[in-house]
Amino acid sequence: MDSSWVKPAIWGAVGGAIAGMLALSYGFGFMSPSAAKRIANAQTERAVIATLAPVCAEKFNALPDATARKAILAQNKDSNWKMREAFPEALVTLPGKTYVDSDLVSACAKLVLSPPKSASLKQ
Repeated sequence: MDSSWVKPAIWGAVGGAIAGMLALSYGFGFMSPSAAKRIANAQTERAVIATLAPVCAEKFNALPDATARKAILAQNKDSNWKMREAFPEALVTLPGKTYVDSDLVSACAKLVLSPPKSASLKQ
């Protein structure tokens, strides 16, 4: 019996399995559950930050010492770490977390430091 075809057949099957997995992963968008969860968590966090940033800016502007805090933000707008000092911790902590979120600090600071939009009416 001639068994010279067994080794190439096995290598072909292994290569086909690898090519199939790559095609499913990259060509058809299949991914592992952990990768899907990581992507979903990142998107969720971005959506929460986009929702909370205007609320944070509104509460920041309502603080009694908002003007002094804005000066701190303006001086440190290149240093996210130093901008945290201008915010009360409760304003820049995501729900369910126990630490200040640097992305929320950046988004809120950007809104606080942006010039107010005028409400001019066109005639």
